[in-house]
Amino acid sequence: MNRYMSGIALAALTAASLLITPNTQAQTTKTRKTSRTETANNTAEVRQQRRYDVAAYLYPAYASDDERLRPFWPMGIGEWETVMTMQQRYPGHYWNRKPLWGYINEADPAVMEMEIEQATRHGIDIFIFDWYWYDGRPFMETTLDNGFLKAGNVDKMRFYLMWANHDVLNLWDTRLARYNENNVIWQGKVDREEFEKICRRNIEKYFKHPQYYKIDGRPVFMIYDLPNLISGLGGVEQAADALKWFRDEVRRAGFPDLELQFAMWSVNLNYSGFDSGKAGNPVTNSSARSDSTVPHTISSRTSPT
Repeated sequence: MNRYMSGIALAALTAASLLITPNTQAQTTKTRKTSRTETANNTAEVRQQRRYDVAAYLYPAYASDDERLRPFWPMGIGEWETVMTMQQRYPGHYWNRKPLWGYINEADPAVMEMEIEQATRHGIDIFIFDWYWYDGRPFMETTLDNGFLKAGNVDKMRFYLMWANHDVLNLWDTRLARYNENNVIWQGKVDREEFEKICRRNIEKYFKHPQYYKIDGRPVFMIYDLPNLISGLGGVEQAADALKWFRDEVRRAGFPDLELQFAMWSVNLNYSGFDSGKAGNPVTNSSARSDSTVPHTISSRTSPT
């Protein structure tokens, strides 16, 4: 399934979180010391105890009601314009992909109801929404706010945010993308004052929502670009202090703690203050704690809520 064929912008279905309770780990150890019959029985019990949550990224640019998308995609259908006009922008490039549901508006709750239904039917129970903040305000929230959260079956699906705090280059602009100049339109880095504004807003608006994904009561939040975060906040020590403040603020809001994740890519290395991350090779994922199991994307801690 890909975003062009389904209308659901799923970056990777393999980006799944494997969540195993401590009781399951203890039971797995025990089976190694028992007979074959006991092992078979214990294995069946382990499978019943084990809980898997499958999370898929959802890129929210396939919407028609966000005015800030118009400079990039002037047709008014969001990044569907990139799909629809591919051969016009790149003559000779064969592109015969068309979405089965048409060029839908994912900020429409009726559309999101269909997507939730298809996702949950195929084993996906969490959407990780790419979430943006540029020019001192949120960007591309309509798919989440007007579509997902207003869907009639939203109670079937949980969600959390991945703050995509990367720079916006002219690659986004369909009028300039072919030039490959990588000019920066908006910067993703923020200073401490703006960081605190973002965190407080997300705590109040999203973390407290009943469908927001939590692990042992801890709201989950992922940050995409650590170098940008560190640069904006003034350095590693300042970033660590800001993340500590973020955790304290989450506790003050009534949660036991924050489950903080990062997206591992290229030079995006783990720094102190993060609980978990994702990597192509989980064996070399330095973000894993000694008490964690990291299959692909995010570490397992305890049973989710």
